[in-house]
Amino acid sequence: MSNVEFSDDPKRARVLAAAVGVFGRYGFQKTSMEAVAKAAGISRPGLYLMFPNKEQLYRATMQGVMERAQRAMEERFADQALSFDERIVEGLDALMGTYIDTQVARDLNELLENSEPQLGSMFHDYQERARSTLSAHIGALAPPGLLDAELTADDLMDLLFSAALTWKSTSATRDDFRDRIRRALRLIRRAAV
Repeated sequence: MSNVEFSDDPKRARVLAAAVGVFGRYGFQKTSMEAVAKAAGISRPGLYLMFPNKEQLYRATMQGVMERAQRAMEERFADQALSFDERIVEGLDALMGTYIDTQVARDLNELLENSEPQLGSMFHDYQERARSTLSAHIGALAPPGLLDAELTADDLMDLLFSAALTWKSTSATRDDFRDRIRRALRLIRRAAV
């Protein structure tokens, strides 16, 4: 997770990537600016020049994580080489699947979901943006006959997004998560016939 840059500034990107791992491992309360500086290979005063306090560092770190997932999801939806079902599977995997494979990823997921005091509405807003993006792409890409007055793009989005949130927490592997989304889409197609 930490190998993706969050910024055009390489030093800032290195700090934010290091912060993902440190916050993911220790949580907000137990993470120190010293630990992030050490992980990023910079001095503590240098870190304070970029981020005046831990709260601002945390917000920038989590915003980067969320923005990266949103962009990855949108890229999958835009991939015209994929079928409708695979765009949905790939898009939801890009958004949520990365939180399944490793303990650090699971810790980061838990951190995001329990960060309202530090992030305010940022996580909720991110989820709403993801839901809106998913609904728009379902509406634009759904094969003929899948959607109608009884099953709208918003209905299908709500079902898949809600199920994916649960499966993210209960899937043993990322492949299992993706397979569950595929099976849900097959069931939806059968019900639509």
